[in-house]
Amino acid sequence: MCRWAAYLGEAVFLEDIVTAPCHSLIAQSHCAQEAKSPTDGDGFGLAWYGERPEPGLYRDILPAWSDPNLKSLCRQIRSSLFLAHVRASTGGATSRMNC
Repeated sequence: MCRWAAYLGEAVFLEDIVTAPCHSLIAQSHCAQEAKSPTDGDGFGLAWYGERPEPGLYRDILPAWSDPNLKSLCRQIRSSLFLAHVRASTGGATSRMNC
């Protein structure tokens, strides 16, 4: 099962939801207790809106918790609208296009 976080509100740093709290999306990706797989480690993605009309995108096929760039980006990006997800594949190939 994939896990999603969506935010719309006062601008916050992405780390406030995605990486920093003990119940963050990254922490939850380690503890999928009711899923077939105990971790969501088949990729991740971020999309956020900043100053420009098109969204920023960052995604990879590696587990979110092992990507140091993700943590760094989340510390620096402040947005009032963003989506983040961690992927648990149920089969099929994993690629950046489906993360």
